[in-house]
Amino acid sequence: MLDELPVEIKLELLKSHLQLAFVNKQWYRLSNRFYRDCCLSLKPKEYWDRIQDCLCRYVHSLDEERKAARLINAALCGNKETGENDVPYMSDSWQIIYSVLFRNPRFFAMDSASRELNITHDVVTEYYCPMELESGKRYPCNLWCKKATDGGFFGVIRVAIYGQPDGSEPLLVRDLALTLDDWCQDSGAYCLFGGHFQLAKSANSLQIVHMGVSITNAANVVLEAVDTTPYQGNKSWLLFRTQQLEVFNRWEKLLSAERMRWDEKFVNATEDAAKNADFEFVYRFPKDLGACHGLKSVWFPRLQSRET
Repeated sequence: MLDELPVEIKLELLKSHLQLAFVNKQWYRLSNRFYRDCCLSLKPKEYWDRIQDCLCRYVHSLDEERKAARLINAALCGNKETGENDVPYMSDSWQIIYSVLFRNPRFFAMDSASRELNITHDVVTEYYCPMELESGKRYPCNLWCKKATDGGFFGVIRVAIYGQPDGSEPLLVRDLALTLDDWCQDSGAYCLFGGHFQLAKSANSLQIVHMGVSITNAANVVLEAVDTTPYQGNKSWLLFRTQQLEVFNRWEKLLSAERMRWDEKFVNATEDAAKNADFEFVYRFPKDLGACHGLKSVWFPRLQSRET
């Protein structure tokens, strides 16, 4: 009976019941169209033309795991029913595109500078990162740091996110725990939970917020990315780590720079990133440890409903 409904009604049903995408191939293809409509409502055609090449390279890099699913959509792309031109790795992958660009994006391109304080002689490294996000949504702020050696120190970390570039309209200002070095003694990649922030509803579907991170007296530790993925659901985690230093898809890094119009020189896009890694979590409450969700990779975007 569901298959007999008009397309317009099916699309309305998908807004609140995205699990319908797995009823059959017809609904799976319709879900791709749903996410296409979401993406095209957020950005004009000129935007997609500009990032198309970088976007397609990123989606192509995921093909080893998801080629079969992509080809289900590819069979319908570029025909009269959808009214769109066929762009392989783009027309067939709109949920991936929506997730990596808008729902839970990571931002790798950021500027940084270090300075020494005259009185205390502390060395402060400051990072700046503009982030384009959906209005009216609540996001986590996760900081990805790389610790090159076992003897490095995280120092004192402050996270600040503002609605305006002049530092007005604070959305999040938080100092991270001073005990980080007790938990982070080994080298590797670390993800630190920096708090949540809420964007107000706006006439504009997207808005740019301005994030600054200051790290005082760090040794052999650098900030690599800001991540808005809601890891571990509602459980209260402090950080997680892996001994691998490189864990991100290089094409996602380059896409991050392209979408925010940052020069690729700001992105360390290495070829030898680990697609799978063993991540160890540190939780605020011991009871959460027994119910943790295993995390094996950050190579792929987190796919979820548009409203959650």
